[in-house]
Amino acid sequence: MYIETLRLRNVRTFVDETLEFIHPDRSFRHRKNGAENGSLRLPRPRLPNVNLLLGDNGTGKSTVLRAIAMAALGPSFEDTKLPTSGLVRRQPGLEALWRPQEDGGHIEAHFLLHQQDSDHEKHLYSSFHLTQHGELERARFGLERYDETEIATHLGGDDPVWKPVFESRNPAFFAVGYGATRRVESPENVNLVSRSKSTFIRAQRLQSLFQESFSLIPLRAWYPGLRGMRDVDQESFQRLLNRLLKPTGCEYTGQWVSEGDSLFEQGGIQIEFPHLSDGYRAFIGWVNDMLFHAYYGSPDGQKCTNLRGIVLVDEIDLHLHPRWQMKVISTVARTFPRLQFILTSHSPLVASSLEWMNIMSLSLDGRANSSKVHRFKDSVHGLDADQVLLSRFFGLSTTRATEKASRLDRLTIKARGGDDDAARQLIAELAKGLEDAE
Repeated sequence: MYIETLRLRNVRTFVDETLEFIHPDRSFRHRKNGAENGSLRLPRPRLPNVNLLLGDNGTGKSTVLRAIAMAALGPSFEDTKLPTSGLVRRQPGLEALWRPQEDGGHIEAHFLLHQQDSDHEKHLYSSFHLTQHGELERARFGLERYDETEIATHLGGDDPVWKPVFESRNPAFFAVGYGATRRVESPENVNLVSRSKSTFIRAQRLQSLFQESFSLIPLRAWYPGLRGMRDVDQESFQRLLNRLLKPTGCEYTGQWVSEGDSLFEQGGIQIEFPHLSDGYRAFIGWVNDMLFHAYYGSPDGQKCTNLRGIVLVDEIDLHLHPRWQMKVISTVARTFPRLQFILTSHSPLVASSLEWMNIMSLSLDGRANSSKVHRFKDSVHGLDADQVLLSRFFGLSTTRATEKASRLDRLTIKARGGDDDAARQLIAELAKGLEDAE
């Protein structure tokens, strides 16, 4: 399953916006002759399974991820008890208060299905109507889908196509998501059996997008059980995990200490997972958790790297050193070439690791509290951080400190007016920091 379009009407800061996503099976415009092969008029990027959302705080990036998660769960979402509070758009009311939109909010998503999802259907629409009832918010599921004649029909939640979404072990409709708070639970506090009884496993895969307190599953809690359930070779697993960890320079040794914690090698030293730095634990924890769901969500007899589905990650650059930010997306995307990644970030280094076709930029009209979606055709792949920050993707006029920028502006004006001393001082100022002026 891949998501192709998402329409948000009266959802948070979105009045009525449609986002189009790329995925490995999309038809793209040919780079050389410009012939159109599909509805998405973009050249094929080097990483056709990556979508990156950029935008200032409050522009709706996290809202997009939650809306996709809801649409992917379809009719099962109402039974998961995941919260939807605050999704209905507020509009100005009397006395400058904000009140809910009277007709509620609407989420509409168009998915492309594969044999992993359905033997017959190829296209599926999922939709929700969001309404406000006092202090509570409700999400009512309804959907439209295309039949073989491409005629849209409106169906209820009992559509047989959605039957697999109510089954935990069914590989159909695979989607996993991660919120901006990613904390790895202590192994002794994790009981997978208890988790599965208390929370539907499909909801677990997306729960951290809705609840910050939901923690990641550590390697120790699931890998021994996986080896018992499926024919997983230790060396193959170790190679796969280390391929994902390559940007960090840290490696999984395949060994465990007596208490059961996994050992990693960093700078020639073996370190237990709990003793790694926050950055390493956050990244390794996310990768481990994704592997857990990929292994258990894959069809029987299929490698997890061949899995199709959607991966949603809020703030992909969370806790990552700049060197890691430049490599993490390409590493993960090439390791799982059939997964569709939809990511958010504030990092120019993450943006410069991709092409403009991979990027959507969100902006906010502060007066109307309304978000807009843009796809700028500006080449950013391979540019340095300053160049990306000054592009339309980030919209900064300068990357210098305000005081420094003001000083340079004043000197520039004087130099243009013929002041030779100002011109010499301008050149000197360009090469030093503000501390040197004190």
